[in-house]
Amino acid sequence: MRKILETIDRISTAVAVILFMLMVLILLLNIVLRQFSSGISWYMESAQFLNIWSVFIAALGLCATNDHLHIDAIEGVLKGTPKRIIRLIITLLTVGFFIILGYSFVLLASRSRNTISTMPALKMAYIYWPIPVLCFLSALSCMLHAIWDFISFGKGEKLQLLAGGETEK
Repeated sequence: MRKILETIDRISTAVAVILFMLMVLILLLNIVLRQFSSGISWYMESAQFLNIWSVFIAALGLCATNDHLHIDAIEGVLKGTPKRIIRLIITLLTVGFFIILGYSFVLLASRSRNTISTMPALKMAYIYWPIPVLCFLSALSCMLHAIWDFISFGKGEKLQLLAGGETEK
């Protein structure tokens, strides 16, 4: 289970970095091309979409390593069963958040009929559909981490993070 979570973290981080680098390259290319012509007409939309996708893809890895935003002041004080209960509640709230967010984007993507102004061949729905998929995968990633956390609770196993650090569970 630990290797699966580490793999999710590595892959999602690598893909998010690639998308972010692609966004930066598009913006830099547009800056250079503006010196010689009017630039790229679709640079702003593509940069925004790549940025949004990279954030949602990075969320997969953050959920797999439990590095997403959370306050562990209460968890730091508790031990044993109460600590497990707090972790379970936090996990359920996080999973619920991603499911509600994913469902919201399903509604948005299914009702979006407009075309992208600078790329008329594309519809906004094409841009929106990956987001609910990534939200549901993030919810699954949180659940996988919770399963691993409960299996290894109190055993001192370490989850290797991509940044090179370790987190003791």
